[in-house]
Amino acid sequence: MRKRAICPGSIGELVQGLWEEREVLVSLPIDRYSEMEVIWKEVGEKEKNTEKNTLWKSEKALQIALREWKMEHLREQIAFRRLREIPAGKGLASSTADIAALLGALARLLGKPLREEEIARIALQVEPTDGVFFSELSIFDHLQGQVRLSLPFPRHLGVVVVELPGERDTLAVDREKLRENWTRHRREVKEAFQLVERGLEEGDLSLVGRGATLSGEIMQEVEKEELWEKVVSISREIGAVGVNRAHTGKVFGILFDRRVYSPEEMLSRAREALKKEEVKIEVNAIISGGVRVMEL
Repeated sequence: MRKRAICPGSIGELVQGLWEEREVLVSLPIDRYSEMEVIWKEVGEKEKNTEKNTLWKSEKALQIALREWKMEHLREQIAFRRLREIPAGKGLASSTADIAALLGALARLLGKPLREEEIARIALQVEPTDGVFFSELSIFDHLQGQVRLSLPFPRHLGVVVVELPGERDTLAVDREKLRENWTRHRREVKEAFQLVERGLEEGDLSLVGRGATLSGEIMQEVEKEELWEKVVSISREIGAVGVNRAHTGKVFGILFDRRVYSPEEMLSRAREALKKEEVKIEVNAIISGGVRVMEL
């Protein structure tokens, strides 16, 4: 017996920083997915769990879930494998998507109800997490696992994803240094959140883009990327509304209004403008988050 589930990744964050003295972020889910399969092994069955050592974060989440559900005795009868993956170390929420998809499939296999808040609680015992497993866009406390505010979905927002060379380990991030930077720029961080919140509420994508770009600029002081200024400048030249980033990753998002430019046209413009840079450029759809269990 086996169950599968998927969870989307995120093109970094629209905005991240201190909000009402809490470290929060707004993830931006896109149509890149982690797909996990959880397998029930009968006693004596020899099917090898090939992902146990390579996906140690997912393995840890599995152990935590079984312990909390008082099902630890079933561990040796459960295997898992990843069928679709999101590039790691880029800020695309790959680990969070893996964990969330795994928990979704595991809960269905064992007949357990699973709320989004429970995914957050388990994932946070592994590492700081993203909000991609929430069905609604939200201001999310990714250290405490609490949604501070739900936000409207930006249905006309498009994104061209710019992947930079290299990787960034989330667990190696100096969170104290980040917090000090956000504290120094308290006024600008507040403005960035207000712009994004207002833009989403009013359907004004120019405000969303301004807020995202401001949040990314604040991050430049502690997570400097040489290409940031160039991408921001290019975004203005090609008619985008702004640029967001993985605040602790290696990816930018050129944000645009799909009512003005088609995804194909904006992708072509971005590739032409950045053709001399060693980056990978693709276009993705912005979607609602959440874990989806797949019917086999």
